[in-house]
Amino acid sequence: MALEDWRTYKKVEAEVKKGLTDEIHEFLTKVFNVYIVRFGPDIFKYIEGLRDKLISLTTRFDNDKYVDFCDSFSKVYKTIMFDKNVDSKSKEIIKELAQKTNSFFNSKGLQLCVKELKYYKLKIKTLFSGKNLDNAIVSIESEGHVVASTKTDENGLAEVEVPEGRYTIYVYKDLGEGKYIYEEKTVSVPQEMEIIFDVKETKSRSEIEKERGGKPLIKEVA
Repeated sequence: MALEDWRTYKKVEAEVKKGLTDEIHEFLTKVFNVYIVRFGPDIFKYIEGLRDKLISLTTRFDNDKYVDFCDSFSKVYKTIMFDKNVDSKSKEIIKELAQKTNSFFNSKGLQLCVKELKYYKLKIKTLFSGKNLDNAIVSIESEGHVVASTKTDENGLAEVEVPEGRYTIYVYKDLGEGKYIYEEKTVSVPQEMEIIFDVKETKSRSEIEKERGGKPLIKEVA
């Protein structure tokens, strides 16, 4: 029997294929972590929990865990984009991270992860005793965060753009001598819509504070 000549032996390199969990780990370390360290402590506290959920997908991929991660990311994304106290740079960073996250998981054949925000125009008409109420503050809140604020014009009109969602909208004006106009409504925004406030009577400061349950009130709009 002829013996194999060792000089003709060629070493066969085994190709190691990465699994989905390996690719998620690579995305975590090379993309996700790189972005989140750019946030300040106020934003990082929201993102840290997302990172933990993503880490769990690097050991064993589970569709329920993936859906939970995506739902959580969508809520955090919405909260940050809504909050008027968050600077534009941080909003741009979270937007880029959401886009890269969607692009990565989409390339793996998975469903859209972070839900995109669709903006709709709200037209708000404010009346007091049947007359147009000008220079009244209109504030839009979601989950305790101020999303937008503006003032009514001479025709009692104000316009704002907000993403699809559920909001508390209030109108406020100080009439002097301890009299205030304040009224709020909770609405769901699935499309462009018009909201009418027809205020009939004034309220005291204590009545407003009681109605708001201690939540701060915007009294000026820049």
